Amino acid sequence: MNGLIAQAAAWWDGRTLRERRMLTVMGVAIAAVLAWLLIVRPLASWRDEAARTRATAEAELTAIERGTGSLAVGEAKAGEVDVSAAVAEVEAATGLTPQMGMSAEGGLGFSLTNVSTTAAFGWLAALHDRKVEATTLNVVENADATISLEGTLTAAR
Repeated sequence: MNGLIAQAAAWWDGRTLRERRMLTVMGVAIAAVLAWLLIVRPLASWRDEAARTRATAEAELTAIERGTGSLAVGEAKAGEVDVSAAVAEVEAATGLTPQMGMSAEGGLGFSLTNVSTTAAFGWLAALHDRKVEATTLNVVENADATISLEGTLTAAR
């Protein structure tokens, strides 16, 4: 090891003052470029990704709060709930338009296709606030990061 250091010191002493200065500047430039590529850029990339993730989460939280918090109307007694009216009220408030029809069990069936998870479960939560629940629920994840729901709605007991 001492031999390598002695050789490097001899080589450095053999350089002129001008060459030493140029080599020092080149070493500092290389160190700066490596610091930029290995430290600064990855940190900036991670910070930007975290900011995007936070913005998405805040937007989803706002949608959930808007979808559930502002829809909580009055309390209803079991048996007094008009399921169709509750669905229409939630549809108007959330903007989601489910396909309604008769289910295989004979109840009020619904189908939501290609909706975000936040919107779909916000819609179900808003119905739950109005004492309407899904007695059967089939959820299918689509390839485009959306979901499709099918189920039966009844008045909560």
